[in-house]
Amino acid sequence: MFNVLLTAAGVGRGAPVSATILRMAGGEERPRTKVRVVRVRTRRTFAIARSAADTFERVVLEVRAGGFLGMGEAAPTRYYGQDAASVAAALEGVEIPDPWDMEGALALNGHLPPSGLAALDGALHDLAARRLGVPVYRLLGVGRPEPESAYTLPIAAPETTVAEAGRLRGWPILKIKVGGTEDLETVRAVAEVSGARLWVDANEAFSPEEAPEAAAVLREMGVSMIEQPVPASAGPGALRRVKEAAGPVPVIADESALVASDVPALAGCVSGVNVKLAKCGGIRRALQMLYTARAHGMLAMLGCMVETSLGIAAAAHISGLFDLVDLDGAALLADDPFRGPRLERGRIRLPAESGLGVEPR
Repeated sequence: MFNVLLTAAGVGRGAPVSATILRMAGGEERPRTKVRVVRVRTRRTFAIARSAADTFERVVLEVRAGGFLGMGEAAPTRYYGQDAASVAAALEGVEIPDPWDMEGALALNGHLPPSGLAALDGALHDLAARRLGVPVYRLLGVGRPEPESAYTLPIAAPETTVAEAGRLRGWPILKIKVGGTEDLETVRAVAEVSGARLWVDANEAFSPEEAPEAAAVLREMGVSMIEQPVPASAGPGALRRVKEAAGPVPVIADESALVASDVPALAGCVSGVNVKLAKCGGIRRALQMLYTARAHGMLAMLGCMVETSLGIAAAAHISGLFDLVDLDGAALLADDPFRGPRLERGRIRLPAESGLGVEPR
């Protein structure tokens, strides 16, 4: 990584060695960190199969070094045994001997909950890229991403969901949350009025017995993706039966695939996996999941929690590497405290600034 950063800064190509690069080798003050919790509200109640909420607490980690500030976000969820207070407390004790050594810092703080690790990962990438004057995607050696993202319609009365789909006319992809077979008619109603590609996310709502039939019904409606139809606890075999019933509609694992080591057991049982930075621990772990999925011939989807533009930006910088993208978390908010990537009719537009390109409002 040290060599990569030197090259990105121009060292070895006749460029002067800046004071920043000299400090990188030693003598730099230890980074200073700050942790704060922010509370955000969604435009309307965000209901999925297992929960509903309209306020969310997110944890922001700030890392200052070399006169620059890097920021990252943790999006904890109780489903994965995390909350904002415990994650914030864990991040208060974070250790960063060398902010340029991202792998070393992440390994040293491997005890952090995954969403906390994602905050540290995001802050270190933001800091390094800002110090080098490049966007994070350039730091990672990838092109500027501008993928299409889905927009999520939470569980609601059919008429509410249909009205929301009408408001989003022109949006390329709508993802409809369902909580059981009773919501399939809502999907049908949206399909009749919307020209968007429709994805359906069950968040484990269907039993292994009813899921194959539900998948067949969704296939007949023209749905183009089905996400986590059965409980993760049902195992890969239950997902395989849904995949067989849904074919050729892709079935994507979300709750069944948290980290890279979960992926191999799902090969042949699902079409792909949903990678979320808050689940796996940030950009670097997300890329591990991506490459593991690719090695097993699987699709890779990039998803999110309900997050501010800070959390969404960290994922957006690697979004061009994925087959399916669902990064609408900040677009669902009524009071996003940051300015960052924009969604223009479903197309992600990254800021031109260095780092993650995110600033407080």
